[in-house]
Amino acid sequence: MKYSMKAGRILKIITYFNNKGGVGKTTLAVNVASFMATHFGKKVLFLDADPQANSTQMMVPDQFWLDYYGERASKSTIMNFLSPIIEGDSGLNFIDELYMGTANRYNVDLIPGHPGLSVIEDIFSDAWNKSLGGDIGGFRRTNWLRQMKQHYASTYDYMFIDVGPSLGALNRSILLNTDFVVTPMGSDIFSLIGVSNISTWIKEWMHSYRRAVHVLYDRHGSQSAEKYLFNLDIDKTTKLIGFSIQQYVTRTFADGRRPIAAYESIIIQVPEAIEKHLNYLIYNNLTIEELNLGDVPYLYSLVPLAQASKSPMYSLVRGDGVVGGQTSSVKKYKEILDSITRKLLKNMGDLNAD
Repeated sequence: MKYSMKAGRILKIITYFNNKGGVGKTTLAVNVASFMATHFGKKVLFLDADPQANSTQMMVPDQFWLDYYGERASKSTIMNFLSPIIEGDSGLNFIDELYMGTANRYNVDLIPGHPGLSVIEDIFSDAWNKSLGGDIGGFRRTNWLRQMKQHYASTYDYMFIDVGPSLGALNRSILLNTDFVVTPMGSDIFSLIGVSNISTWIKEWMHSYRRAVHVLYDRHGSQSAEKYLFNLDIDKTTKLIGFSIQQYVTRTFADGRRPIAAYESIIIQVPEAIEKHLNYLIYNNLTIEELNLGDVPYLYSLVPLAQASKSPMYSLVRGDGVVGGQTSSVKKYKEILDSITRKLLKNMGDLNAD
């Protein structure tokens, strides 16, 4: 099968999100972003919006952490971008200096995360409440990501965002202006519950935001409402583009390797849960088979090796400590990642089978 890429550059935002932690979300996000850049020639910006900053820790060597998080930090993080909002303004502070893909093994530019994100929830919660009353300042702060998207629109094809599992104001402001959502799932009952939680939460704030847009127009008129970078049609954003099941244990049976029974009973329920709870978010009438990007089995020692070497898992080599059977695991992961990335691109209409 031959594939061709669409011409032109229109920045799309892809957010990796699940209400359940420990599902391999960050590992999948950074590796797919890297694979898309390295093997499909896409220009990718990675935004670490998880207060735990796990994506940043996977990409940035330990010896540079003080430059970002020390008392005399000289490098910028997401907090520098958000500093005007933190100080009460509505704009962003755009920093020319990112952690460039030429300086890391992932081949993507990074806006590093920061633990301080966990303490600014109240700011975005207040902005949300004000936006519900049609306040322009509240709308501007709530739609901060739209400003970032416009700023980088001519530079990147995709912005990947890794967020924490919170159903809070920060994640709401991100999902509000996200084009596509990928939901990594764990093979446990709590991941299924997480899908139900996500559905209820998103439905509620989408309903509230639609009403807020009407209030905005009533209070200020179309000229003022359309003057700023607001999402005025929420039905065109936050579209589910795929899911993947992470980290399950397999055993060899007569018919080959497959998950053990404790995990398999959950895995078979995932597609039904996605269709039942998130059907209203599915992009472009994709089928459940198309949404299923592929499963990633637990790969034992590759994750700590990748973390230690600040390398994508698919490009780990002997110099990173790969020994014995780990070589075949790296090869297998690369094959899985290629399939996942192709399906993701195709679902977004960016990869066409001729």
